[in-house]
Amino acid sequence: MIIRPETAPLLQGVIFDLFGTLIRPQRLHVSAVGPNSSDAFEDVNTAGLLRWAAARGLPTSPEAAEVVREARRWIWAETNATGRQLLNRDAMARAAERLGWPRDDTFLDEASGVFFQPEVGMVEAYPDSFDALVALREMGLRLGLISNASDHGLIAGVMARTGLAPYFDPIVSSAGYGRIKPDPGIFRCVVDRWRLPAERCVMVGDTLDADVGGAHAVGMRAILVTMDPNPHNVGIAKEFVPDAGAGSLKEAAEIIRRWMDRD
Repeated sequence: MIIRPETAPLLQGVIFDLFGTLIRPQRLHVSAVGPNSSDAFEDVNTAGLLRWAAARGLPTSPEAAEVVREARRWIWAETNATGRQLLNRDAMARAAERLGWPRDDTFLDEASGVFFQPEVGMVEAYPDSFDALVALREMGLRLGLISNASDHGLIAGVMARTGLAPYFDPIVSSAGYGRIKPDPGIFRCVVDRWRLPAERCVMVGDTLDADVGGAHAVGMRAILVTMDPNPHNVGIAKEFVPDAGAGSLKEAAEIIRRWMDRD
């Protein structure tokens, strides 16, 4: 059911979340969105990092994997507690100190990128992502993206690999902005780039507090997509009520079309 004021202004822009919205969760996206999902990608990414380190002749003790995982948990615990995005590079520095690895800028930047390579190679877009994006562009709408992530390179890599990148401008990550959704500023940086009022934009995402709550805080409408269960939404449905719900991206695009026809 759509809940919206009859006086809502004409829509001109749509902002998308990435993981769980355009990209299938595959129960493997914790490294992008924090510790609310499966640890599977964390394990795959950590194993890849340790293989890379071993090939460079660096020490990789039996405890090394847990050291890396602890560092990753630490950055997300701090990020979720403060709203300020700590970077994967911070996790690499913490792990490197404990493992006796180099800690110079060049090494940490390379390690941070290497960490996400397995994940980037495994993600898939939802089948109707491209049809929905094409439909929205044909409506004359601008498309932007905001994703919570500890490394902007992860987002850039996923967007490039899946072919989604050309549809969006701007592409904003919390790693680049410095704070996570639902911080109002990360939404405003997109609408300010477009020189549009927030009331003329809609957020499409799968997380109630980050996507719906963040959008509403700046006066933006929000559509909650529910293609896959999101454990993070349990217990907060009454607190964050979307303007519409959609079971697919195609349905989300159809809702936006109806809103535009009625505006």
